Amino acid sequence: MREFTQPMIVSNLCPHCKRSHDVIVETADFEAWKGGKPIQDAFPYLAPSLREILMTGICGECFDKLFPPEEE
Repeated sequence: MREFTQPMIVSNLCPHCKRSHDVIVETADFEAWKGGKPIQDAFPYLAPSLREILMTGICGECFDKLFPPEEE
């Protein structure tokens, strides 16, 4: 498990289900992302669903409903 040196909690409200979701990140990583660093480079330790919450606020459950996997 990653140990955070200067953690911060980022809270976003999903625009679809209206639930609040918290994501814990390093303060320096958050500042780097806001400064233009690609999100996957700023937060390699976060799952893609958590990075989506940071970018758009959309939670994983709602994302899956909005964008279901394509059938082959």
